[in-house]
Amino acid sequence: MTTRPDYYRILQVHPRAEREVVDAAYRRLAAKYHPDVSRVADASERMKQINIAYEVLSDPVKRAAYDSARGFTPPTDTSPQPTVRSRYSTRAWRTFLVATGLMLLAVVALRLAPALLLAVARLLLPIGVISFLVWLLFAPGKPKG
Repeated sequence: MTTRPDYYRILQVHPRAEREVVDAAYRRLAAKYHPDVSRVADASERMKQINIAYEVLSDPVKRAAYDSARGFTPPTDTSPQPTVRSRYSTRAWRTFLVATGLMLLAVVALRLAPALLLAVARLLLPIGVISFLVWLLFAPGKPKG
C-alpha cells in the first residue's frame, strides 16, 4: 500500500491556507529549490514534488479530492489563524498622522505671518536648553553595582 505524500507539508502551508498563501509558498520554494539556482543535490527531485503539490493544492477541485482522500474537510467558516492586528500598521498610521499634523502646522504658520515663524525660531533655542536641563535633572544615573 502506497501512501500519498503530504502536499501541505511539502509546500509548508496550513491545510486551511487560502489560495494566495499557497501561491506565495510555491513561489518562495521554487525560488529556493529550482535546479538552475539551488546547489542542493536533490533540488530537481524536490522541485518535482513542489510542482506536483502546487498543481493539486492550487486547483480547488483537485484540492477537495485530495482533502477527502486524506479524510480532512476544512471548515469553511473559520480561518487558519486568528485575526491579529499588526503593531506595524498602528505605528505606521500614527507616524502618518504626526507627519500630516506637522505639515498642517507648517502651512498654517506660513499663512499666518512670517513674523510668527521668527517668533517660533526665537523660542526654539530656549525650549531646547530648558528641555536639556530638565532631562539632566531627571535622567536616571548609572546603576550602582
